[in-house]
Order: sequence, then C-alpha cells, then structure tokens
Amino acid sequence: MSRTDVRNTIDAADTDKPPRVAFLGPAGTFTHAAARALFGLAVRYSEAPTIDAVFDAVQRRDADYGVVPIENSTEGSVTPAVDALISRDGIRIRAEHVLDVTHCLMSVAGDLTRVERVYSHPQALGQCRQWLATHLAHAQLVQADSTAAAVREARGDASGAAIGSQLAAELYSIPVLRSRLQDVEGNSTRFVMLATEDAPRTGADKTTVAFAVPDKPGALLHVLEVFNDRGINLSRIESRPSRQRVWDYVFLADLSGHREDPDVYTACSILSERCPMFRILGSYPRHRTTNNS
Repeated sequence: MSRTDVRNTIDAADTDKPPRVAFLGPAGTFTHAAARALFGLAVRYSEAPTIDAVFDAVQRRDADYGVVPIENSTEGSVTPAVDALISRDGIRIRAEHVLDVTHCLMSVAGDLTRVERVYSHPQALGQCRQWLATHLAHAQLVQADSTAAAVREARGDASGAAIGSQLAAELYSIPVLRSRLQDVEGNSTRFVMLATEDAPRTGADKTTVAFAVPDKPGALLHVLEVFNDRGINLSRIESRPSRQRVWDYVFLADLSGHREDPDVYTACSILSERCPMFRILGSYPRHRTTNNS
C-alpha cells in the first residue's frame, strides 16, 4: 500500500494533528520500517514491547493506529498477531503493507569465528535457518522479543551477533558482518495497520473474517460454498485454536472485496446466521507496489 493510500484511510478528524502510531519496537525493527513506509516521519511514533501491547495501545486509545506483522512468506503466520485479531473485539485492520525483508548479521565481534551467540526474533531465526546451519552451526541461538531488541543485546556482547534490519544497524551503530542471510529470495512480510474502524471502500479491497463452524461433517465446506456461489475468492485461510474448549478451532480467512460490496455483504450476512461465531476483522485497500511504498 502506498503512503498516499494510507493518508486516504486516516480519519478526516485526525488530519489537523499528527496521528499517534504504535509499533512493535524497539526502534529498528522491521515493523518500525513498515510503519515508516506507511506513515512517513510526520507522525508521533511509540514503541511497544510486544504485539499484544500494540493492540492494547489502540484499544485504550493511547494510539490512533498500530502496526504489527501478520504473515511472512517463508515462515507463515505470526501467531500472536493472528490470535489477537481473533480474540479482541473492537480492533479492525485498516490497511496492509508488504515489506521486502532482507536480514543482516551484525556484531561487534568483528569476525564470524568469534561469534558464539546469535540473537533474534524466532521469525528471523527461522527465515535464516539454513544460513545459520551452514555458517554458524557452533553458535547458540537466543530468542529475543524483536530483532531490534536482539541488536541491543548483541551490541553489549563481545561474542554475540544479531539478525536484524539495516535500519537497526544504522540506528544502533553496530557493524554488519554479512547481508542477505534469508534462505529464500523474495522473502517478505505482510504488516497490517490496526485501528478502531476499518477503511472506506476503494474498489480494490480485501476483507479479513474469523469464523467457527459446527462440529459436524461438511461444516467448513458449507461455509466455503457460500463464498464460491458468489464468486468471492479466498486468498488465505487458516485455523487457530479457539482457546475456549480443547480441540476447538476458529478459522481466519482473507477474501477479495469490501464488506460493503453486495456479494461480500450477502455472504457475510448468511454466515453470521449459520456460524456459531462470525466476525469481520476489517476491510481495507489491497496492497499495491509503488515507487513510494
């Protein structure tokens, strides 16, 4: 999504003052980079230590918007964000942004042979699994709350290194030993902007929904048929434990169109009556690549 598109999603009442944007911090995370790509510098940013804390800030109105990662092209869904979206009422997806993720190894050790520990977020460690096995098989892998938090740890560890962004290396003045560590070319992460309301209809939209189905044969198929009968494409569907009962699951799906589009509106109305639980988690402009995105 372009920064111009984002400006179009910001409430008119907020345009006379800089919006407050919470992101998964500290400064230098890939989420920070995604937030800057979405909003630029003319906003008031606040760091949140966890994904849940970003949701808290928006829900309490301490922030007008939040930015969190939701899905990586290599490692799949970011579980805390998906679970928070499903479980929290009153938070909507207002925009999405896809960021190319290029990992760097940074360290004050000066050489790979001196690195004994590698700090990073579990997602980043997973995205560089093969590289680490090949080049730093001897090193202990240490999980951190974020890539930027990992960089802070590595900066104070003479035998430590961190996997993170080029932005983090610049912000924390730590040398980069290697670049492009990710195992898969084209590695990218999808981020979502959170708000208390979703975005107006643009004609090129997506809608994210969560739903549960009755525990009987064909229940999920009957839900999918409702979308199929109206020509609605589902670009993503996954299941997550409901956390209400053992072996009880909730489905999360992304579909083409805005909730106000006639076919989407009809399908959602039908399913809200048929499903034990059905929630629209937001309608928002589909990400598109531009020179300023």
